[in-house]
Amino acid sequence: MRSLNDDIQRCVTFHGHLCPGLALGIVATRAGLQALGVSRSEDEELVSITETDACCADAVQVLTGSTFGKGNFIYHDLGKMAFTFISREQQKSVRLCLKPGAMELSAPHRALLEKIADESATEGELAEFWAHHGKRAHEILETPWETLFSMAPASPAMPPKAKMAPSIPCDQCGEPVMASKLQEIQGKYLCGTCGTA
Repeated sequence: MRSLNDDIQRCVTFHGHLCPGLALGIVATRAGLQALGVSRSEDEELVSITETDACCADAVQVLTGSTFGKGNFIYHDLGKMAFTFISREQQKSVRLCLKPGAMELSAPHRALLEKIADESATEGELAEFWAHHGKRAHEILETPWETLFSMAPASPAMPPKAKMAPSIPCDQCGEPVMASKLQEIQGKYLCGTCGTA
């Protein structure tokens, strides 16, 4: 496993900044990989499922090597700060979920976040917010994962490996579509857009 500092730098380079959400993703992913005894996936050896599309999902992609393009990064829109890591080779998986109250922000931090959300923050307040945000991210990175997350064995269905298929033009719009994604409707082969129009 790479050093924490190396992992932080790689994630920040990809994500653009360090924030509490990214820090939580780093902590959860490192804990999940360690529990499975695996490292970054070069191909599809490791499958990652995220239940949120928040900042933490970027850390999962960077540290696991799971990507949409390889078909081993799966997003379930459940709004939970939860991640499942599956080792195809070991047929083993774990799910980590943020514990209630583990992501608490200080009152000043929360107040600044509200001002940013309603677009009333001044430049000075923005700078103050980022100072709080960075401080909280570093606190998270220094916290043992067990304080932040629950971890349990998971038993999701093993996702199939990514499918590769030639593209075929949609009978309505003419745009190329992966053959396995076409829908047959009234004798025509339609893409998802035309099939739902």
